[in-house]
Amino acid sequence: MTTLPSPNRAASIATGADQIFAEVHTWPLFARSVVHAREHAASDDVETFELWLHHAGATRRVVLERRASADVTTLVFTPGADSPITTVRHAPGVVADVEFRTAPPARSGTAVGFPIDPVVRTIVADLLTAADLPGGPGAWLYTFEDSVRTHGRVADVLEFLRKLEVWPEHLAHVHDVTYVEDEDGIQTVSTTVLAHDGTPHQIPSIRICLDHARVIYKPLTVPPIAHAHLGQWLVEQHAEYVTVSGRHTVALDPAGMRRVLGDGAAVDRASRHVRAALGKHSLDTLDAAKSYAESRLRAHDPALSWERLGTA
Repeated sequence: MTTLPSPNRAASIATGADQIFAEVHTWPLFARSVVHAREHAASDDVETFELWLHHAGATRRVVLERRASADVTTLVFTPGADSPITTVRHAPGVVADVEFRTAPPARSGTAVGFPIDPVVRTIVADLLTAADLPGGPGAWLYTFEDSVRTHGRVADVLEFLRKLEVWPEHLAHVHDVTYVEDEDGIQTVSTTVLAHDGTPHQIPSIRICLDHARVIYKPLTVPPIAHAHLGQWLVEQHAEYVTVSGRHTVALDPAGMRRVLGDGAAVDRASRHVRAALGKHSLDTLDAAKSYAESRLRAHDPALSWERLGTA
C-alpha cells in the first residue's frame, strides 16, 4: 500500500517543486546529470537557458525553454534539430502532476549524442527529491568565494587553469591528472587528490571552459557531507591588475551531515566544515595560478622584479 504524505508535507513538497522548477540555475546542485545551467535570453513569455548534461560518459549541450503561467510550467528540452524534443508540463502546487511528451526532431538525420528523454526524466526525479528537503532546497545551499590579485597576464592565468597537466607540479594536493578536451571546451577529467594523511582519492569531474574567462566544473563524486559541488574559476582584467576568483556552491546532504558530524548537525557547522576543507584547496589553486602567471611574465621580461610585480 502506498503511504501518502500528510497534507502539510504535500503542500511543502509542492512549494519546493515550484521553487526548484523556477530556479534553473540551481539544477546542477540537485540533478546529477546537469553540469551547468546558463540563462541565454528572457522575455515576458519565455526564459531560454543553455544546459550542459552529462550521461554515460558523454556531455552535450541542450537548449531549455521555460514558460510559466498560473496554470502550468512548461519545460522544453531541445538537444538539436536532429534529435527528439522532450517537453515536461508541471501544474504549480501539485507535485504529482508532471507530464512528459516526446516530439520528433525538426529534421531527419542521425542524432548526435545520448538520447535526451530518459535523462530529462532522471533530472525531474532528482528535482522532485530535492523539493522534499526540509525547509526547501535553498536551505541546504552554501556558497563562498576567494580571490587573489596578480600582475600576470589573463592569458597566462587561463593557461594554468585550463592546462591541468601542469597542476601536479604546482599543487601539493594534486598527485595526478588525466583529461581530454573536445572542440567545445568540455573537459572530462580524472584527478588523483591526496588527503591530509597522504591517502590518494580519484575524483572524476566535468569542466566547461567558457567565454575565455571562466572555467565551470562539477565533480561527479563528492564527500558524504554533500550532495553536489559546483565550482567556478573566474579571471577578470582590471586597470592595473588581474583578479582570479574561486567560487564554490555546495548542496549539503542532511543524511550525510548526520553520518559525518553526528546527530543534530546544523547547516552552519556543516558549512564551516566544507569551508575549511574545500577552501584550502581553492586558495592553493588561486595562489598557484597567480605564481604561474607572474613567473610567465618574468620569463617574457627578465628585468621585472618581484617588488615591481607586487604581491597584493
